[in-house]
This record gives sequence, C-alpha cells and structure tokens, in this order.
Amino acid sequence: MRSHVRTGLKRSTESVVGSGPPRTGRIMNRFVYSLLIGLLLPFAVLRLGVRSLKEKAYRQHMLERFGVLGLKTANTDIWVHAVSAGESIAIGPLVERLLDAGFSITLTTTTPAGRSQLTRDFSGRALIYYAPFDTSGAIKRFLTGVRPRMALLVETEIWPNWLAVMSRQNMFVALVNGRLSLKSSRGYQKLQPLIGQSLAHIHWIAVQSEAHRTRFIDLGASSDQVSVTGSIKSDQSLPSDFAIVTKAMQADLKDQRILLAASTHPGEEAMMLRAFERLRKRHEALRLVLVPRHVPRADEICRLARDFGFTAECRSQVPMASTADVLVVDQMGQLLYWYGISEVAFVGGSLVDHGGHNFLEAALAECAIVTGDSLFNFESQADEFEQAGAIRVVHSDLELVEALDQMLSDESLRVESVARALQTLELTRGALDDVFDTLSGKL
Repeated sequence: MRSHVRTGLKRSTESVVGSGPPRTGRIMNRFVYSLLIGLLLPFAVLRLGVRSLKEKAYRQHMLERFGVLGLKTANTDIWVHAVSAGESIAIGPLVERLLDAGFSITLTTTTPAGRSQLTRDFSGRALIYYAPFDTSGAIKRFLTGVRPRMALLVETEIWPNWLAVMSRQNMFVALVNGRLSLKSSRGYQKLQPLIGQSLAHIHWIAVQSEAHRTRFIDLGASSDQVSVTGSIKSDQSLPSDFAIVTKAMQADLKDQRILLAASTHPGEEAMMLRAFERLRKRHEALRLVLVPRHVPRADEICRLARDFGFTAECRSQVPMASTADVLVVDQMGQLLYWYGISEVAFVGGSLVDHGGHNFLEAALAECAIVTGDSLFNFESQADEFEQAGAIRVVHSDLELVEALDQMLSDESLRVESVARALQTLELTRGALDDVFDTLSGKL
C-alpha cells in the first residue's frame, strides 16, 4: 500500500514569511527578476499573438493576463491555478469535492486548451479566467477582483511575484499534486536563491512521491513544509456517461479493432504511422486513431497520414462510422472514451523528450498501455506500474512495433496487463482525501 509522509503543517503565516535570507537579499533578488519579467513581457505578448495565427483563442481575453477581469469584485473562497489541460483534468476531482463542500472557486489556466477543459467541467459553477502574468501589478489587480482566502497552485507553479504578493495579503497558499522532475530541479537550482525565497511563501507543499519531496527541500523548502500525499490523478473516476458513450461508439465502429495513439507530439505521429504500416499486415480490421496533444495540429497530421498512403480524416468532419484508415481526433474532452473502446494505446509525449502524459486514464478505462521511456512527468507512477507489469515501456520505433504487435496478438497478455494496471491504480489512490481534509481544515 502507498505510504504517506504527513508533517502537520507546523508553520504559521508569519514564520513562513519571516524565514530565509535577510529581507534586503530577498528584495534585491526579486527586484532583478521583476525587472527581467518587465523587459520580457512585450515578447510574451508577441508570442501569444504569433500563436494566435494558428489558434485564435490565444488572442482572446488578453486583458485577463494583465489581471483585468471586467468585474467589480467577487469574494472567492479558493483560487485554483492549473497551467494547462493536463493539470486542469488532474485537479478536477479536488475542485468537485471543494464545490460540493460549498466553497466558492475561481479557476485559472494559461492555455486555451486548459480554459476549454475548465469551461467544459465547471462553467456556471466557478469563475474561469486566464492567469495573470507574474508581475506585481497584474497579480494585485487579479486578487483585488476575486479576493480569494486561499490559493492552490497545481504541480510545479512557482511564481515569485505571485507568491510575494499573496504573502503580503496573508493568504494561505498550497502547492498540490506537486512534482519536480530531476530535469526541472536542475533548472531551478540555477535560480536557487530566488526559488528558495519563493517557496518560503508557500504554507504547504503536497507532493506525489518521496523523490519529489527531496527535490523541493533541496531547492529551499523546509522539511515540515512538504508532505507526500501521492498523485490526485490516481483518484480520477470515469464520467457518468462513460458506459453509454463507449457502447454507442463500439456499435458505430462494428468489427473494427482500434489502435490508439494518445496525446502525441511532433515526431510520434510518424512513428505510429510507420508502426501501423507493419501492424495492419498482420491484424485485420485494424484502424489507427490519433489524438494529438494539441488539437490545432490535426490537419497537419491528416496530411502526414495521407503522405504515408493512408486514407485519413479529422473526427469532426466525418461520422463515427467512417472507414478511413486513420482517424485524427480534433475535439477536446474525447480521449477517455477512445481509451474505453481501444484494445491497446500508445501514450505519447514519451518517445520524445517531453516526459510523458497521463497513462492513468488508460488504466482507468481498461485499455492496455504502451509508452516510451521519457516519463519524468510521471516517474513515481511509471516505476510502480512498470514493476507491476501494468505498462510496457519501449525505447525505440522497433520496440514500439513489437510491443503493440504482442498486445494485439495475445489476448491473454492484454487482459492480464489491463488487470494489473487496474490493481496498481487502486493501490495508489487516496491523495484526494488527504489533500481535501487538510485544505478544508484551513478555511
């Protein structure tokens, strides 16, 4: 069973703010950081403009990123920040629990995908905005607009100006579902004085594993700040309409066998298409469904599939019963259902140096899992699942083909892998209860 490291949250707000280097050093470090942020801000806005050429949502609600919310004031119990879609999905069960308990919530994210996810899940039940830039002016305007009593940052969101301003306003600040990969830790170490001072403003850091706890402490967090609670992602549940939707999808697809490539990044689609070329020679009625991590790439991926000689369509443009060789899913919020009707899935971001994506969803939906070896975003879970024989980790194109072929050829192997994944997932549950109980006691 999963063990917890609970530390009691001993420090008061005053001791958090008062710890660390002398105040002059703190101001000077953050002054230099703030100056650099101010100089880089025009380039950040320009980058959003460039990205909006492909995804127009990046140019929408721009004033929110400067803390201008277009409302007078809205007293909020809790502000929750999740940087993108993955983190928005991960924090969903905790937000649901907090809403059910009667707390008012303001949600922020950084990307259009994250905003779409939050809107789908919480529209009408929570305020939803883009997060402000990390400038003192932007965060002050934002906090004046929503007036939260508590701030929850998700995973690895350490923003010096945010934290300094929240500290001055005596807000309780927690970082939940915390993780700090070895790669990220090394990057943060180059800014250790600033990051260490920023961590001192966080009252509680709830992390996914002991390795993450050690890295936060190495960056300057105190040992009594950091607790190992596990990953909230393990506590995700299937949507209420899961069985109905997947049954209807299977009826439309009839006897087709679905090979799924989930949350893929550039380079991985070509790997999967090469694998598909070989696999469909051995497996009749096999069809490849590609779900790119970033939906705006769907047309580009369709063109790539056609270059391989396949028929390819975007899901939004054809009925479910389409017989195209390759179907590219260009709709948000559909991945879990595709896991539910697929025999085996490759979970992307893992054969490129991205750190992997959430394979726990595939386990929950009872789909056999193959993944690459770049898994630093899920290192503790990956170790547990690999040791249990619940996922197959591959290191190359050739191993990818071999692993997928074995899963498609051997039903007993596939069934056993799914069973082991479900069992391992069940053993890692419990973080949601721990985090909710601690936070609700602080309000």
